Amino acid sequence: MAGGNSNVTSTSCCYVSDLVMVVKKKAPKVEAVALDDVKLKSLTDSLSVEGDSIATELARVLKDSLSSSDPVEQIQLISKAGVLLEQLREDECTMGPLLQACMSTLAFLFTTLPAKNPLKRAVASALGSGPDWLQEQTVGFLSESLSSCLSSTSTDHCSHLTDSITSCLDGFKIVEKCVHHLLTEVLQFFQRTFNYYVEQNRGLSGRHVAQAQLMQSCLAAVKASMLVVQRSQEPITTAVLSASDDQSDLHQALSGLLSCYTCILTDEEFVQTVQSTAGMALVLLIRSIIGNGDDVPVIVASLLQCSVDAGSIAPQWLRQSCAGLYENGRPAAVALYLSHGALAMLSWRGKTLGPHAEKLLLLIPEVLLSLDTRY
Repeated sequence: MAGGNSNVTSTSCCYVSDLVMVVKKKAPKVEAVALDDVKLKSLTDSLSVEGDSIATELARVLKDSLSSSDPVEQIQLISKAGVLLEQLREDECTMGPLLQACMSTLAFLFTTLPAKNPLKRAVASALGSGPDWLQEQTVGFLSESLSSCLSSTSTDHCSHLTDSITSCLDGFKIVEKCVHHLLTEVLQFFQRTFNYYVEQNRGLSGRHVAQAQLMQSCLAAVKASMLVVQRSQEPITTAVLSASDDQSDLHQALSGLLSCYTCILTDEEFVQTVQSTAGMALVLLIRSIIGNGDDVPVIVASLLQCSVDAGSIAPQWLRQSCAGLYENGRPAAVALYLSHGALAMLSWRGKTLGPHAEKLLLLIPEVLLSLDTRY
């Protein structure tokens, strides 16, 4: 089953689209946290050490929440934990082992719970309820917990981690900071995830249900990675400008992500929705790395035209990462997906069109008119 391939029947495409819509309409479930006995004992033991009065009360509330099987009661208890965190005063409370265990437990719950579980939002709200003096340390606990998840080589939790990263950017500033803190690790995770999806997709030809589920997961990952890039413009710019060369871990992670987008764009076994989103993500990432100057529309125009000479203004590492987009034998529909990205870039709020951007805008309809009508 192919996205930009004429071999795909309209029936198959509709089937995939309908299945994705059905999955999207599933209502979020309010489920209690269910931990295995070993993990539950580990958390409970850490919450049973000596501490000051407020930390002791906070630990008791968290232990009650962990032992409860009623999701509504758990939400109420986590909300109570947030109230207790608000009451912490730096001159009356120390960051001792018990308070550390409380913060670590909340961080663990946040990274463990499914993104759509209302309990996760309650945990995020509780984490954000702490006083200013506790914020930096809260980011540290969250970063440690998320980093532990990201370091796993298991592919079983790709979708959960993707949702977890997206939820970090869902309006909770303190949680968003941990994504910025772990930006390189987050981008490396997406790179591994896309490589896994590409490899898996090669063995799913004709298995429509399995491929539809994989396409949905891949689409969610592309959107999540694009959101991370959008929200991390400042750290990306700072890192790129301050790097002495293009061999830094963050720079290589950015290059690897460009290569993944390129692979999706040139693989005709992916459905059009995923490829179109990857086209927008690729253009956004190029803009985030290169900046707002005139070089960006020139580079994007060279990709649309499939011209290495026209793209010579692009850094060597960028041309290597997007090498598949400069090949004459690339699928014709690639130009369509890149056009989507170019149009999105040109319509970004606050963006004024310079002469090179105007040329790109005029180039887009010319490229689109040259495409086969099936695209």
